[in-house]
Amino acid sequence: MIIACVAIIGRANNLLFIRSFNSQVDQLRFHFIVHSALDIIEDKLQEQSGSALNYLGLLYPTEDFKVYGFRTNTNAKIVVVVDDLETKDTDVRAFIERMHGLFVKAVCNPFYTMNEEITSNKFEVDVAKLVAQSSTSA
Repeated sequence: MIIACVAIIGRANNLLFIRSFNSQVDQLRFHFIVHSALDIIEDKLQEQSGSALNYLGLLYPTEDFKVYGFRTNTNAKIVVVVDDLETKDTDVRAFIERMHGLFVKAVCNPFYTMNEEITSNKFEVDVAKLVAQSSTSA
């Protein structure tokens, strides 16, 4: 599994964190993909009203990528763009759950202001390590 981009969107649909791990694609394209995923996330959440299911699965495929989503209990959204079209859903789910753990650690920091951009260097390094582990283990 090759992670191309990871993004976290706040409950007000504001971008809290986005990082691209594919240097051959323009960063702006990933912003477009992530913001396009928000509409699909909202549709899936309306369909699942009352459901405790946070993993939203495959949101949509593009020509080059697959886009997966997750909603946290605080209504933040984690969007993962995968470069490998043969990716298994279980691998992506495991990655997103570990990514969620990193997000929880970051927002539990007493110096973090809720719903503000995540600027922690440690968070960024941990995300890069997680992406590297996921890319090598697949």
